[in-house]
Amino acid sequence: MKTSVFLEKLQEELEEDETLTIETNLKQLESYDSISLLSVIAFVDENFDKKIDTKHFKDIETVSDLMNVIGKENFED
Repeated sequence: MKTSVFLEKLQEELEEDETLTIETNLKQLESYDSISLLSVIAFVDENFDKKIDTKHFKDIETVSDLMNVIGKENFED
């Protein structure tokens, strides 16, 4: 998946008005809460067929961290 498409879809999933970048700190977003966390887990499962354990989310701060958990090989510039 193109990184730009991923960012757009993630922004929609989080219902975030602010444009996301790979540097965006997810924990600082107003829309980022336990419900959106579940949405992100479902989004990753649907789009990348990858299950993310909620335990990993304590280590995920930025969009880039999330992309690393998904696997950089799943993204293209």
